[in-house]
Amino acid sequence: MNATRETLPIRGAGLIALLTALAALGQFASSVYLPSMPAMEVGLGASRGEVQATMTAYLAAFAVMQVVYGPLADRYGRRPIMLFGGTLFVVGSLLCMVANSVEFVIVGRIVQAMGACAGVVASRATTRDLYEGPDLSKVMAAIAMAFSAVPAIAPIIGGALQETVGWRASFAASAIFGGIVLLAVIVWLRETNRSPQTKLDFASVWAGYKIVGGNKQFRAYAFTTAATMGGLFAFLTGSPSVAIDEAGLTPLEFGLYPSLSIPAFIVTGTIVRKMVAKTGDAPLMRVGGLLAAVGCVAMLGVAWTDNISAVSILICLSIFVAGMGFVFSLGHAGALRHFPERAGVASGLMGVLQLGAAAVFSGLVAAFASFGATGFALAMAVAGVSALVFSRGCR
Repeated sequence: MNATRETLPIRGAGLIALLTALAALGQFASSVYLPSMPAMEVGLGASRGEVQATMTAYLAAFAVMQVVYGPLADRYGRRPIMLFGGTLFVVGSLLCMVANSVEFVIVGRIVQAMGACAGVVASRATTRDLYEGPDLSKVMAAIAMAFSAVPAIAPIIGGALQETVGWRASFAASAIFGGIVLLAVIVWLRETNRSPQTKLDFASVWAGYKIVGGNKQFRAYAFTTAATMGGLFAFLTGSPSVAIDEAGLTPLEFGLYPSLSIPAFIVTGTIVRKMVAKTGDAPLMRVGGLLAAVGCVAMLGVAWTDNISAVSILICLSIFVAGMGFVFSLGHAGALRHFPERAGVASGLMGVLQLGAAAVFSGLVAAFASFGATGFALAMAVAGVSALVFSRGCR
């Protein structure tokens, strides 16, 4: 059954909220347990690097599955992918909750990621189905603002749960959130793919990816967004242990900490919504790449000179988040704009690049865990400079 915004049971702000929630499942699951990482080391008898590897495994699985879900969403529709992924997400969250070893957590995280990425691919493709032109950029910007606020809000929830219940409660929260979103999809969302592909085989899938990946503008927007995502997950992976074990913050204090950078994201998101119709995507993407690079290089500077503190981290993070606001608000719309008939493939390929970069930079942080703040700051700097370079190609 095909659907338009007018025929869906939910429309307007409610529709955007549901699409945002679908896209945010992965961000919530990757952020809510961050304040519990040091406690997981103790509770599971694992090293810092092993616990950080739970993030790397999650991101790697997320990246790989985007390749699978993109063509499936174009062939069989967005809604079946959402339902299947939502169920997997809940199951994976519950597996993590009952795990008694770090290896068991890694398995659960892989299942969790396999489910969460379905929501990201299908929600972006659905948005592309329903909106065109400037409306697409505006809706993507609104979704991106809410989506990118999740890493700031979820650790607050996780920090409170850690201090009151323990680390397993964060995974229970993911299961509950996933269950609510799954129920909402069942009740309120219909199929929006008006022109499903008639066949699905390796040759046609590979041809689709070649067409999308061969577009220079897709690469410019997608690589800029991927590098920025890499910088974000370098921070998310490395900062909990540094902030809690070395800077002396409590889990709840650390959970509150990322939220202090939200004003920077709100400001840039507002600028995007007001200016994108006049300036287009490209100039704002280049500003975002520059700010992301400045914030990341500044983080390396304070770590290298041993000036890491709550204030210095917040200043650098706010600059980076301001750049992230531009990039995340516009990157997806810019990358998907040229592929209305391959929105699922384009979304899937973009997701592979984003989460692949996140997994790489998260893995670097885990590998250099013994270097403390300098390790994750160096990974951030490489990601930020890469975002600046790639953003120069946006037109």
